[in-house]
Amino acid sequence: MAPSGEAAGDLSGSCGLMTRMGAGTLEIGYWIHSGQTRRGYATGAVRALTSVALTLPGVDRVAIRHDAANPASGAVAAKAGFTEVERVHREPEAPGDTGVEVIWERRH
Repeated sequence: MAPSGEAAGDLSGSCGLMTRMGAGTLEIGYWIHSGQTRRGYATGAVRALTSVALTLPGVDRVAIRHDAANPASGAVAAKAGFTEVERVHREPEAPGDTGVEVIWERRH
């Protein structure tokens, strides 16, 4: 049964693994519908993807990147056992971006 006010089958969010950070690294991307936040969905998805990613041949690092204006993504990374490793200045990509990209990682 869907929670009150939600239809069964409504999209809660999405997640995936990407190779855009180069050899040996898989990046996790995730998005949660604003009405579904603070329920642990993103953290659970990140934990599950990380556990699978680190068993794949040739993968020794899993990363999460987000703009510093998005502290909720940083909280998800921290709860999932990631460590912040770098902050990179770049051109803002969206109106609310700071232009500071925060990079988190987990390794074997």
